[in-house]
Amino acid sequence: MRALTTSIVLLVSSVALADDADVTYCDKGEAKVCLALGVKYITGDGVEKDAAKAIEYYRKACTLKNATGCGYAATMLILGEGSAPDLVQGRTLREKACELKHGPSCNDLGTSWAEAKDGMPARDYAKAKVLYDKACSLKDGLGCFNAANAHRVGEGVPVDLGKAFGLFEKACNLGAAKGCTELAIIYYEGKSVAKNVDKAAALLDKGCKLGSDVACKNLKLVTRARPN
Repeated sequence: MRALTTSIVLLVSSVALADDADVTYCDKGEAKVCLALGVKYITGDGVEKDAAKAIEYYRKACTLKNATGCGYAATMLILGEGSAPDLVQGRTLREKACELKHGPSCNDLGTSWAEAKDGMPARDYAKAKVLYDKACSLKDGLGCFNAANAHRVGEGVPVDLGKAFGLFEKACNLGAAKGCTELAIIYYEGKSVAKNVDKAAALLDKGCKLGSDVACKNLKLVTRARPN
């Protein structure tokens, strides 16, 4: 199973200032205002969409040690959005974001190592697992999901279905739809836990509501198979 990466999340800014004032506050070192400006240029909220401007403000926020700004700038550099692709600088910023406790960036670094992408020289599941664990400790649901999957299939760690179960449960509780889906499958199949179709159905319902098409399809199958 491919590890999951975290796409850029578009924040809703709580800063309600005129554009000129925003720029002034950012220039004075208000990292959250710089981040909010970057989001505005991505969403076109009161300004014309401009990816180059967005990355400029994300990088300013990063310079001011805003973890989210570092993470957003890293993703844009790696994808070549707003600038030419720069895997080296993107990786550097992503590492900084992770050091500053941006969970999604730790997860994305783990995925890069697990899949040998984004400039990583080779697959390294052990490094990936350490990063997934850190992401999970920072309450990143996808980090918990990827850590769980590592324990389930034995990538970087021995197979441990008990640990996998606990991490899938944590992923689900943190809103990761795939965590709910995988947990439901475990309950439905009765592997490592007692079989519980009702519990599986409830988890599939939650996963479906969180946006998992797989959960929605499986929920229909389970519902049809359950006695009236």
